[in-house]
Amino acid sequence: EINLNALVGNLNFYKSQLKPGVKVMAMVKAFSYGSGSFEIANVLQYHKVDYLTVAYADEGISLRKAGITLPIMVMSPEPSAFEAIVKYKLEPEIYNIEILREFVKFLAGRQHYPVHLKIDTGMHRLGFEAHEADILSATLAHQDRVKVISAFSHFVGSDDPEQDDFTRVQLNSFLHITDQLKTQLGYSFIRHIA
Repeated sequence: EINLNALVGNLNFYKSQLKPGVKVMAMVKAFSYGSGSFEIANVLQYHKVDYLTVAYADEGISLRKAGITLPIMVMSPEPSAFEAIVKYKLEPEIYNIEILREFVKFLAGRQHYPVHLKIDTGMHRLGFEAHEADILSATLAHQDRVKVISAFSHFVGSDDPEQDDFTRVQLNSFLHITDQLKTQLGYSFIRHIA
């Protein structure tokens, strides 16, 4: 059983812990982890979360078809799904230079399409690493087809006090890379790391 009132209670508790202006992005990938994509997304939309996130474009498309209008980030945007991503106004996570270049090329004739950048600060799954910051900045600065809406990373062990030094290294790396990006792009974007 899924208790939507408990979900709302949890959401409101976490919102109460945030500083004013901090946004909430909720993961609803994998059928909301088995809880029902539309049902959970609908409750989250009603209670005014700022963003939803799915793993694949087809999950976002299903939410759009069900009436979800919130911004939706797609974590694994396959080039074969670019057309659907744009059609359904989904926002791709861009995690390497190849997918960035392919998406920019696909967007011929469009301007300022929203994207989210994944920065790898130490988890070593996906994302732009520090040594790629210059080429990322240059690629983004010399086009107007995409606009960075957010940049984010993941902490490896922030829940473990023994990892606090590494967590600080990750945060400093993230801030350095995103500060460089802001300077190169000439505009600000949301930064999130948690």
